[in-house]
Amino acid sequence: MSDTSLPDWRIEKAAISSKNRGYDVYFAGKQVSSNHRSIFDNHFEIQWTSRSRNKFPIYWYSLKKHMKKIIDEVKPDIIHAHNIFSAKMAKEIDKYPVVYDNHEYWSVYLKRQLESGVFNHNTENISNIKSKVAASKNRFRNFLKSRYVRVWTNLEEDLVSSTPTITVSNTIAADLKKMGKKIYVVPNFPLRDEVNWIPKPEFHHCKSSVYAGVEPTGAVKSAHRNLEGFIDLFSNMDIGELFILGWSNNKSSTPNVQYLGFLSRTEMYKQMQKHSIGIVPFRPHWSHVFISPNKAYEYAHAGLFVISSNGFIPVFDTLQDNCIAFTDYTDLQAKLRYLFEDMEDLYHKRVKTYEFARSNLLWENYENNIFEAYKQA
Repeated sequence: MSDTSLPDWRIEKAAISSKNRGYDVYFAGKQVSSNHRSIFDNHFEIQWTSRSRNKFPIYWYSLKKHMKKIIDEVKPDIIHAHNIFSAKMAKEIDKYPVVYDNHEYWSVYLKRQLESGVFNHNTENISNIKSKVAASKNRFRNFLKSRYVRVWTNLEEDLVSSTPTITVSNTIAADLKKMGKKIYVVPNFPLRDEVNWIPKPEFHHCKSSVYAGVEPTGAVKSAHRNLEGFIDLFSNMDIGELFILGWSNNKSSTPNVQYLGFLSRTEMYKQMQKHSIGIVPFRPHWSHVFISPNKAYEYAHAGLFVISSNGFIPVFDTLQDNCIAFTDYTDLQAKLRYLFEDMEDLYHKRVKTYEFARSNLLWENYENNIFEAYKQA
């Protein structure tokens, strides 16, 4: 159960784990795309809106009535509720055991969103009336967001204290254990079948790095995904080529920066294999300690050596000595130059990272924690 739609690979991996153990699995959430091939036995549509997420009474109780009807039809042994909204609603219905899958550490996620809104308001030009009106609207939206943070932070505490909770990293789990005892870690690693076809890394003479991620768009920029100045490093400095995966490929490439567009997961891994270093490049942010970016582990499976901004504690705890940290972009430049000075040594680092990933960074290594949470529910 979720307030979002499919595809959502974490939701589907959890369903695959249950399917492999003989469960029938059903999805209840927003409408699923007609061309999405899903492993679920059936889909039930629940039309979440901003008003229902904000717990406005008429919208919340109308949606809860619909959810109860679906639950009564399925009569599940367990409700695996992804994200806080569906978990809270399922707990209120209180007819079947519930496990809360806390992907984002919801209260931290909301604080980041509020912070991003404030940051963008402060940098606006309000020299004319229209801008001042827009700024007033932003202040009101930020007020609503801050109330939203308070409400859902309290609800998250209630859920975690009473409900077996699954999350993605040890740093989040340590914080959640201040609220509840039944906390289980299932990192967002790939399934074995996703990556077991990837061959051992090949030696590269070319000095090239990869950044895979979501292209920043819209007026509000996420403070925790600040890339300001990162791409310019490769345009202006002698630190090899940068290949960007997941951004629109109609952007203007330069001799040292190539935009490769949106790729399937298989094509993504194939493209990554052509390069030597994978970068998690975001400028430091207080919330990084709670974030475990999937891209770091995808890089490792593709045989890339990983460089990450130094705040991502889950990355360093997970990859151990198969990655290095940088403190700022000057430090990143220096470390890229150092690694590219000895391509043979870099190749050995890549092979070691790849072998570590094949043994350790797999969904199956942690999926038993899902079923332990089910038992506790």
